[in-house]
Amino acid sequence: MKNTLILLIVLIPCLCFSQQKRDVNPFRIGVKAGIPIGIGVEFEYVTPLLGNRIAPFISYGMLPFDDYDFKYFEAGSNIYFGGRGKGGYVSISYGKFNGEVSNLENTNTDGEAFTNGVAKEELASFNLKLGWKYGKTLYFKWELGYAIGELPTEIAVTGDINGVRESFEVSTEEVLDYVSGKGYPILNIGLGYAF
Repeated sequence: MKNTLILLIVLIPCLCFSQQKRDVNPFRIGVKAGIPIGIGVEFEYVTPLLGNRIAPFISYGMLPFDDYDFKYFEAGSNIYFGGRGKGGYVSISYGKFNGEVSNLENTNTDGEAFTNGVAKEELASFNLKLGWKYGKTLYFKWELGYAIGELPTEIAVTGDINGVRESFEVSTEEVLDYVSGKGYPILNIGLGYAF
């Protein structure tokens, strides 16, 4: 505990001094919307590394809409092209997508019709994005990229077949329209405040 306290006493003034000299608002908090985050929040910190170009971030979002309940977590780093933590950047991150879709009606892989289906899936991905941040204190940003990850070809579903509740498999594309076997597209826009 004593070592941790000493470390904090030394690091905090160093970080504050380095931020004053950099002419950068390093702390950012914002809201994001898009695919796959739904609607969420993002926290970012621009470090002094590589001349204010490295900015770790975390994002969390959800989309509870009718029969869909999606949650998304992402952690990674933005690497800015310019030295003031704004403008164009490349983003590298890890994403985790948890989804539940209810009230499915279709046929399973055996060709049997089902109703009242509920599908749950968890997908992990390595994300690559290209983005642009406009503004210093109040900012707008957009991101376009791709989530790379091995997605299942079938998803487990629980549903009613001939009045009996059963578990079975259905094709991933029947549940999540915008995914493929190797990943899914990413498209986000956001607004935020930097200080």
